[in-house]
Amino acid sequence: MSPADLARVLRAAAYECDAISAEASAERGTWIDQRRSQLGPRRHCAAVKRRMADGKTDAAIVGRRHLLSQTAHAEELATPTTRERKLSVGDELRAELRLVGK
Repeated sequence: MSPADLARVLRAAAYECDAISAEASAERGTWIDQRRSQLGPRRHCAAVKRRMADGKTDAAIVGRRHLLSQTAHAEELATPTTRERKLSVGDELRAELRLVGK
């Protein structure tokens, strides 16, 4: 076995150990996956991806599970979800001219 092959095997083993460790902590109930989240699966997965991209350690993806710590989950629940609906040019004109129902 060449040194490059050995290094590849060791990296794979380290990755697998990290995945097992993360899954074990998730099973203890300290992390919340998308199925148990009050955010709903889409918003939960988006929050995990966004937090991981920001370099935060309170989110992880293990296999198909997207995990948030309890504090991160609480922060996401506190974040307002209402997006301002962008008005069309016609709607803006109607609002400006105060034309209602036309």
